[in-house]
This record gives sequence, C-alpha cells and structure tokens, in this order.
Amino acid sequence: MININKLKESWFFKEKTINKWDFLFKQWDIDENLYIIIDWELEITKDIPNTDSKENILAYLQNNDIFWEASLNNDFKKDVNIKATKNTILIFINATKWLDDFAVKHHNEAFNLLKEIISLSNNRLRISNKIITASYNISNEIVKLETFSLKEIFKLIERTKEVTEISEIMYFEESPVSKDYAILKYKTSERNKLQDKIIKVSNDQLELTNLKILEKYFFTQKLKIGNKNYWYLIFIKEMNNFIKDETKLFWSISTSLAWVLKQKQLYEEQKNKDYMKN
Repeated sequence: MININKLKESWFFKEKTINKWDFLFKQWDIDENLYIIIDWELEITKDIPNTDSKENILAYLQNNDIFWEASLNNDFKKDVNIKATKNTILIFINATKWLDDFAVKHHNEAFNLLKEIISLSNNRLRISNKIITASYNISNEIVKLETFSLKEIFKLIERTKEVTEISEIMYFEESPVSKDYAILKYKTSERNKLQDKIIKVSNDQLELTNLKILEKYFFTQKLKIGNKNYWYLIFIKEMNNFIKDETKLFWSISTSLAWVLKQKQLYEEQKNKDYMKN
C-alpha cells in the first residue's frame, strides 16, 4: 500500500490545491503528471458536440484515487476535463521527467505505487464491465420509450432499481417555484403511486430529516445539466454502506437519466408554447 506521507516527503512529488470549480486540466491539454487525490473530489467531464450541455459528467474521483497513469507511457492530449467540485488537495509527479529517478532513489515507495496502479487498473476494468452492462440495460429501456411522460420516467426508475440491485429509489424534481425546494415525485416502495411531498434544499443538498430514511444507508445522486441541479435520486439500502463501485455505477447511469429528464422538460415546454399559440 502506498504511503502518502513518504511520497510527499520526497522531492519528486509536489502538492497542489485546486479551488472549487477550477480546472486541473481541460480536454486537449497536454499533461505529463501522475496525480493522487489527498482530500475531497474531482469531476470528470467531456465536451460532446451538439448536446444541450457543453460538459457531460462521466465520473468522479475521490480521496486516494490515482489518475492519469497514462502519463507513464506518453504525453497524449487529454480526452476529458477534470475540475474540482470543492477545494481539493492532491500530489503529483512529472512521470515523464522524474519517475525513473524516483524509482532509483525510493525503491519501496516506487514498487508500492506500481502495485497500486496495477490493482487500480484491474479494478477499473471490473467496474467498467459492470457499468457497461448496467448502462446497456438502461439504454435499451430508453430506446423503447414511446413518450417522455412521468409514467415512462417512473418505469425507467424501476428498471434502474433492478439493474443496480438497490432496495429503494426516491426521485425528486426541483420545484418550479423555487430552487430552494424539491418535490418527491416517486419512490419504488410505493410503485405506481404519484408522490407530492415538498422538502427544502440547502446548498444543493436535500434536507431529509422528515423522510424517515436517515436510519438507513442511502446515497444521493444529483442529476445535472451543466452545473445546475434539476433532479435528485436517492438510492437506499437496508444493510451495509455504499462502496465506491456502486457510486460510480450511479454516476454513470445518471448521465442517461438526466438526458431523458431533459427531453421531458423540453417536450413540456414545447407543449406549453403550442398551447399558447392556439
């Protein structure tokens, strides 16, 4: 296992702080550094032409994650953007210039770092396979959608519950009156029943005190268009906390769900415009 303190004590690894919403690097930049996150979180996005959102969220990186290990072999241009969701601390080494010297002078740390990178790569392949399978199943459901109605959205949420093997999912929409409130529209434990409970939102976080789920294990996934939250999903388990693999799966699926919900929003806006014309 890598020893962060020993890496920091070496001359080769430097510390860097990224302020909230600042980019570590952008798509098409060249960066020769290998990074390790010390504290907080980074967001991986990709610019996709001809979409409503310039930046599409792919995943998140958190404490102790190692990334851009591709710098060990090349200095290719980046194919993603990485920015901080909060003030984030990381350490890095210029892999092209200094990794060989680091390995010569710090044998044990270099060996442990290499083992961690190999383990990380294997784990990412395993997670990727799970994410691809789940995303494929959700994508198939999206293709089958005949309309972007609430009923179809609820069916999609039920399917998401199945592929993620979660006990329950609760779905919230941002209130059309105020961004300080969200409306519980659906929960899978009461299938086919439309909900209408209003809760407060503080600093983009749902205030869940009155929902009686605080004694359970839950994970809140924000469904975004750009940096704006429109919808929330709460994934609930009866036993055991969520592991990082599961949260990465939720992040992956949320991209597709956010697209569907955005289409529903656009459809309703167009329908209102047509109504006003008539």
